[in-house]
Amino acid sequence: MKRLCLVILALSLLMLGCGGEKQKASDKLQVAASFYPMAEFARNVGGDKAEVFALVPDGAEAHDWEPSPADLSRLGRAQVFVYNGIVEPWAKQALNALSERKILAVQTGLGLYERGGEVVEEEHHEHGHNCSHGKQDPHVWISPKKAMVQVERITATLCEADEKNAKYYQDNSAKYVEQIRALDIQLTNLAKNAPRKVFVTAHAAFGHLADDYGLKQMAVNGLSPHAEPTPADLQRLIKVVKEENVRNVFFETLTDPKLAQLVADETGAQVAVLDPLEGLSAEGRKKNLDYLQIMQQNIHNLQIALYAK
Repeated sequence: MKRLCLVILALSLLMLGCGGEKQKASDKLQVAASFYPMAEFARNVGGDKAEVFALVPDGAEAHDWEPSPADLSRLGRAQVFVYNGIVEPWAKQALNALSERKILAVQTGLGLYERGGEVVEEEHHEHGHNCSHGKQDPHVWISPKKAMVQVERITATLCEADEKNAKYYQDNSAKYVEQIRALDIQLTNLAKNAPRKVFVTAHAAFGHLADDYGLKQMAVNGLSPHAEPTPADLQRLIKVVKEENVRNVFFETLTDPKLAQLVADETGAQVAVLDPLEGLSAEGRKKNLDYLQIMQQNIHNLQIALYAK
C-alpha cells in the first residue's frame, strides 16, 4: 500500500495543476469498474448508452493489483465507479483523492460478505466516504443469488447518474437478471440432487456459492489465492478428500495449479478447472467468453465432480 500512497499523492498534485473538471470521452455515460465481473455486469446494464472500462486488466490477479497514476487519472474522468468491496483495498484512497470529481460510486457487495452466521462489519463508499470493515469473504459474484443483487445495485446507480436513459438501463437489467436467474435454478437443482455435497478448490473463492446452494467448499488456500497452506493443513485436506470420496480437485485459470495437483496426486482424484471469474484467462479472451458462459462451464464441472461414481 506504500506504493499506492505515493501514486495517490502524485495524482493529487496532477489534479491541482489541471483543475477539477470532469472530461468525457464521449456522450455516453462513463463507467469505471474495478475488475472483470463488475465491468461485465455494468456492460450488460449499460448497453449502448454507457462506456464501461475495467481498471484491473484481464490476466492480472485482482487481489494484488494497485492502480498507477494513469489508472487513477482514468478513474477521475468517470461519472460512475462500480466495485465489489474488499477485493479493492485501494478504492477508499482513490475515491478520497478524487472527491472533487463527484464520482457516483456503488459498492455492489455491501452487506453480502457475511458467511456462516458470522457477525461482520461492513464497508461503504459513497462519493468517497467509507466505514471500516472486518474480515469478510468478498467473492459474492460467484453466487448467482448475490450476483443478481449486484446487478440491481449497478442498475440503480446508472439510473441515478443518467436519468434520461433510466428505462433503457432497467430493461437491460431485467433481461440480464433473468439470464443469471437461470444459472441460479440450475445450481439449485444440481445441488439438491447431488449425491456428494463436498468439493475441493485451490482457492477459497466459492464459499458463497457453496453456502447459498447447500454445498461445502474445502480449499487448499485461503481467501487470497496466494495464501500458503501449512503441511498440516494439506494433510487435513487430503484426509477429508479421502473420507468424502472426492473425485475432483479444482484449480483456477489465473493461479498455479501445483497445490491442487499435489492433493490430487495424494488422493487419486482428478484435477479440473473451476473459474472464480476474477479476470478472463487468455483462453477466455480468445474464445470471447462472458460471465454467463463461464458460469455454465463451472456448473458443468461441478456436476461432474458431485455426481461422479
